[in-house]
Amino acid sequence: MKLKITIIGGGSYSWTAGVYSTLLDNDFFDKDTEFCLYDLQEKNLEDVYAFINMYNDKYSDKAITITKTLNEDDALDGADYVLVAISHGFLAAELEDHYIARRRGFYNVKGSESGIAGASRTIRHVPEFIRIARKMKKLCPGAIMLNVTNPLTALARCVQKYEDVESIGFCHGIMNHLEILLPYFGASGFEDVSFSVSGVDHCSFLTEVKFKGEDALQIMRDKGMIEAAWRGDTITMNDFFAGKENQRIRFILWDMLGVMPGLSDEHCAEFYFQTTGTQANRDTFGMHYDRIDERPKTVERLRAGIVDWVKKGEVPPLRVSEEKMGRAIEALAGGRPLYDVCNYRNLGQVRELPMDIVVETWVNMDGTGVHPAIAHPLPKQVVPIVMATAMREELFMEAAMEWNEDKLVAALCQDPLVQDFTKVKAVAHEVMEYNKQFLPKDWI
Repeated sequence: MKLKITIIGGGSYSWTAGVYSTLLDNDFFDKDTEFCLYDLQEKNLEDVYAFINMYNDKYSDKAITITKTLNEDDALDGADYVLVAISHGFLAAELEDHYIARRRGFYNVKGSESGIAGASRTIRHVPEFIRIARKMKKLCPGAIMLNVTNPLTALARCVQKYEDVESIGFCHGIMNHLEILLPYFGASGFEDVSFSVSGVDHCSFLTEVKFKGEDALQIMRDKGMIEAAWRGDTITMNDFFAGKENQRIRFILWDMLGVMPGLSDEHCAEFYFQTTGTQANRDTFGMHYDRIDERPKTVERLRAGIVDWVKKGEVPPLRVSEEKMGRAIEALAGGRPLYDVCNYRNLGQVRELPMDIVVETWVNMDGTGVHPAIAHPLPKQVVPIVMATAMREELFMEAAMEWNEDKLVAALCQDPLVQDFTKVKAVAHEVMEYNKQFLPKDWI
């Protein structure tokens, strides 16, 4: 089937090769499929283009058509699906989000959507996504946006709310961070495992996990894993994108709330001042990840994983990514249906949260579109946590759309990682001033 799939951020050392590998490994896609790489950074684009072309040469019987361009209009023209994997402002801006917070005495771990760093990232990315969506409506009307960029909830939400562009968000976290727990309740894979998830990206909860019909969470509880977490024992995993991830705070929150957070410590802990709000909190719970120190190392590791192979003129064995964008495109284009976890607007699948905000649940995808499955009820004790998170992200998004500093202040003063009213107005002003340089032309 002739399809054009464009990836904005096509020079991404972390995302592009994985997305491409899922297409190459899927017989639904062939030479009639165009995979178009667009990026602002020419060197990155050339590196990634060379890397995936070597796979095309190696697996010539499966080859798809790969194109690259530095011209956004050419990339979007006639696209059927637009994948967005960007860090607007590049690494320097991402780090500055954290520097702004630290200068005022605030601390973020990952800074994807909460605290000062999360607010700054949202303020910067929302206008850029709106700009992309507006251009899509002119050059590829009807195309679907598939997004992996954080803050995933706000970015999937803004293009749908303000530009009526269909958008789906993909986060590997739920599956990856459940996979690390499988051995602890006796599973070797997902074959006999079922689960329900509900919430918003990075602040969602596993409302049920079953293994061969038994309560997998109870199995772990009976093994004393909560007590082990309180003693200081930590289960760790190595995420391909994020590096080391810990599972201790996650178990402690499960004990306190009675519901298991869907993601590992470095993400879920940012919604609780008690775990990361002060150095004492971080020391108590072993939260020592430093984004400013670790993120440049991760970027370099991912870059080397592409560039070193290009220099050798060979490629490693094909790493078929666990990301589902390729399978989602197949399903939406009339191929095999897909049933998986993704982030999509709330059509009633999470009854405890407002309609139309973007929620994380199981969905069905097929040639007729996206059809969310009704999630298990979100337990009362976590509804205030998820609701507050969703509404702050909504306010961050609106502050960016309206370029409204007062709205950003209102959101930040109730953020769990911003616990000092005397500094909120000053830090909100600094966030807005810093991010002006990244705005689309004539935004303000």
